[in-house]
Amino acid sequence: MDAKQLSALAQSFQDVIGSPDGRQSISYKFIGETLQVTYISVVHFAEERSMREQVNRETERSVQIVNDALKKVNDRFKEIAGKAAKLKEVRSTDNVEIISATATSPRRIAYYRRYVEFEVG
Repeated sequence: MDAKQLSALAQSFQDVIGSPDGRQSISYKFIGETLQVTYISVVHFAEERSMREQVNRETERSVQIVNDALKKVNDRFKEIAGKAAKLKEVRSTDNVEIISATATSPRRIAYYRRYVEFEVG
């Protein structure tokens, strides 16, 4: 992908930022020939024993939101560049970072992050 197409791809991401309430965001960065898309959300976990189930739901939701965002990016890229973007997913990871917890309450507040890397062709 040449510099003009990379610029069009970056421009295509400008409208994809996350939710209006600030609880979710999507960002991107180029690392050489790789595009890394990062999804972050604030999650409230009810109790520790159901945390795995709640993380699984958040994982499914994050995959759907990233896929929807990439569809918008590809549509916008087609408008700008006149052809589809060639993005091949090469890796996807996620993690949960607890940012608030107390011994007296089962409620946990955490950041959920999903990192998806694409080979740009």
